[in-house]
Amino acid sequence: MRIVVISHITLDGVTQGPGRADEDTRGGFTLGGWAAEWGGDEAVGREWGRRLAASSGYLLGRRTYQEVLGHWNTQGGPFRDALNNVPKYVASNTLAEPLPWPNSTLLSGDIPAAVAKLKRTPATTCTSWAAAR
Repeated sequence: MRIVVISHITLDGVTQGPGRADEDTRGGFTLGGWAAEWGGDEAVGREWGRRLAASSGYLLGRRTYQEVLGHWNTQGGPFRDALNNVPKYVASNTLAEPLPWPNSTLLSGDIPAAVAKLKRTPATTCTSWAAAR
């Protein structure tokens, strides 16, 4: 399996809170939603939905799993179905099974070893979102 990373980042290195103002306010961050104006048109949404649906799975950390799925499952559109229908691999030593979203598998313990094992799985592409830590 090939793992492809998706990361929203500004030219000056900001990764925190790209989607909406209240997405991640840790440390008093007040500039959330900075990427929304660039990805909000209908054509971009359709393309994201197409690409997400074509993935063999998603590799997510705990924060991204909770944030992305928590938000998109309250919305309609192509992201919701793509996110729920594709396998999700969640790297976390703080979450416990059962995980709340359909088709989710917890990777815990030795995370690097679990990801290495996942990479040896026969599939085409696993998409990973890089989130602010």
